Amino acid sequence: MTAASTANWAAFDRPELQAGFAQAQGGCEVRVALDGMHCANCSARAERLLAADVSALRVNLVARDISFRFRPAQVRLSALLQRLDEAGLQPRVLAHEASATRAIAQRRRAFARAGVATLCAMQVMMLAWPSYFGVQPQPPIEQLLRIAQALVATPGVVWAGWPFFSDAVRALKARSLDMNVPVALALAVAYGASLWRVAHGAGALYFDTATMFVCLLTLGRLLEGRTRARAVAHLRALSERRALTAQRLGTQGLETVPINTLARGDILVVAPGDALPADGELLDARAELDESLLSGEAQAQLRARGHALLAGSINVGAAPLQLRVSHCGGDTRLAQITQLLDLAQTQKPRLQQLSDRIAGHFVAAILLFAVIGLLLALARGAGLDAALNIALAVLVASCPCALSLAVPAALAAATDRLARAGVLVANAAALGALARIDTVLFDKTGTLTRPSMRLRRTRALAGLDVNRCQQIAAALERGYRHPIAAAFAGIASGLVVREAEQIAGAGVQGLIDGQRYWLGAAEQAPVALQLPREFQIADGCTRIMLCDTHRALACFELESPLRSEAPALIDELHRRDINCEILSGDSHDAVSAVARLLKIDQRAARQTPEQKLQRLQALQAQGRRVLAVGDGINDAPLLSAADVSAALPQGAALAQQRADLLLLGDSLTALPLAMDIAKTCNRRIRENLAWALGYNLVVLPLAMSGALSPWLAAAGMSVSSLLVVGNALRLAPAARKDGSIVGESVAVAKKPLGRLAGNV
Repeated sequence: MTAASTANWAAFDRPELQAGFAQAQGGCEVRVALDGMHCANCSARAERLLAADVSALRVNLVARDISFRFRPAQVRLSALLQRLDEAGLQPRVLAHEASATRAIAQRRRAFARAGVATLCAMQVMMLAWPSYFGVQPQPPIEQLLRIAQALVATPGVVWAGWPFFSDAVRALKARSLDMNVPVALALAVAYGASLWRVAHGAGALYFDTATMFVCLLTLGRLLEGRTRARAVAHLRALSERRALTAQRLGTQGLETVPINTLARGDILVVAPGDALPADGELLDARAELDESLLSGEAQAQLRARGHALLAGSINVGAAPLQLRVSHCGGDTRLAQITQLLDLAQTQKPRLQQLSDRIAGHFVAAILLFAVIGLLLALARGAGLDAALNIALAVLVASCPCALSLAVPAALAAATDRLARAGVLVANAAALGALARIDTVLFDKTGTLTRPSMRLRRTRALAGLDVNRCQQIAAALERGYRHPIAAAFAGIASGLVVREAEQIAGAGVQGLIDGQRYWLGAAEQAPVALQLPREFQIADGCTRIMLCDTHRALACFELESPLRSEAPALIDELHRRDINCEILSGDSHDAVSAVARLLKIDQRAARQTPEQKLQRLQALQAQGRRVLAVGDGINDAPLLSAADVSAALPQGAALAQQRADLLLLGDSLTALPLAMDIAKTCNRRIRENLAWALGYNLVVLPLAMSGALSPWLAAAGMSVSSLLVVGNALRLAPAARKDGSIVGESVAVAKKPLGRLAGNV
């Protein structure tokens, strides 16, 4: 942190801020980025500074951060941070939620269990070596080796394998069968039978099988967890990007305050390198911001005075910036993105629910086959040892771990890949439909054109002053987020509107100084219009009328520039044989002008939300799979009913949560990329399901025939799960023969894949 942001660490001692930290064993868990830590000596210095007053201290030199647990009643966090700051380590407290803390703790425990299981398995195999080579030791020595195996195997099975037992008990209490049930049963049988035989001094032991099983399973789950964690790295990065405090400009100068005390209108100062704590309006002449986590755009963005800035963006300029807060807390774009992305990660699409049900039935079948295999072996005259080996191999080899991971692993990888490209997947189930889209319905204003409309000309019709007409229009549109309202946002108007009302698809109306005024499309005007001929020239402008209860008062000509990426996008969709249509509430002239520029034959103007919905339903009745793209404000019915919907982030798009996809970069460029990733995701799911089912169909007969030993079955099951996860993480757009990336061709400026979509 800079000197401006470290002037007052006392804000971190406030109870309302510390309440947001993860609580553990009577203390608070804190994670602090140390931007000034560059070498091992720096990390050692950080440890020495804090070791006497904190517990669970962990320093990560690679990530340049430190985490620890402290007790607020014994030591002040501000004092700890001050020590680090005075040592030149530049501390920066990260938003560290309880869920993130639990995930880190779980990964550490999983690593410890895997280590114990590996050591125990190796030692048990060393103690069991006589049985591998047919050597018969003296009875006292043999019994000593058997007892030693039991002692060494116990922590490897009971402690390292405890998660399998506890999860199996939890599943049985819930009257369900999951993959932990056969695993726990196999471990219990192998370990219990071996203990019984040690106590009686005779019979083959399965300690090596049990410990090797736990070793392979824990190692497999550890690697699987690390690879799956990469798929939610974007969500974790977004959570950590949230600031905990802000520098607010008050009557006494700068003060450090928790972000939950901010209010709309506060003036904040953000130092270079710090994240913006709230959404707001830039007050400085210019600023340079890193918005990559929010929009997928890797290059720093230049913003000018009056531009909207988003919480979570990083000030990468050389000077502090000032902003006026417009949204804070849970209302910021960052908080909404994090919430929706978290929701998308936890959703279970229909295909995943189906695979989970199949896995549940498959577990019951595994238990049945294990019993059948045991009985058949005994019926064939095999000994109890051989029969138990067959039952154990069936329980282990056919565990449906890979089947349960087939769908969620691919969906998690796809949603993270798209999030890095600036496409937030609010509904994971939509990825399946997106891969089969054959028709796209576009709104015009704010979608194919830029959301910022400009007032080109005002024509007064009733002898009124042009400025007066503009002031009335600006007053009527005040507070609305539609692009038409943006055209009047810069016009100063002190008029007060009463009984303001927005009429869907028509306009707005209200009382000003006792007179009712209406502003909207000419076709919807409440009075008869007789416009001069020159007003009817088809020049592509949007014309709206200002009327009172008796006559038309003014005609406003608005223009909105076409999005620079729109022509290439439409060409790309046509190349893919995807039909494109425009459904707009704008005038026929304006819609026709855009359609001609984009070479779109099908278009409809002056469409109400109901008419747009009717067109969508007509296409769906023809068997079309439709993607609807709109601004998320007037297109809510269309976005809700489409097979897949995408919204640009104007105004209420995030708040409405109607769209399946949110194009956070305010650009249509990523749509083809989203289609490519959706197709790849569907292909990976099919491959994973085919592998998982095929693997079980092959190993089940081998296990029942006795050709597959229990430890080899455990290895096969672990490798199968890892293959499924690894295959899911291979999500990447397909390459054309010319080497370019499918979906990347629509970009205005060519970007390398790493910049456009990031790495999973």
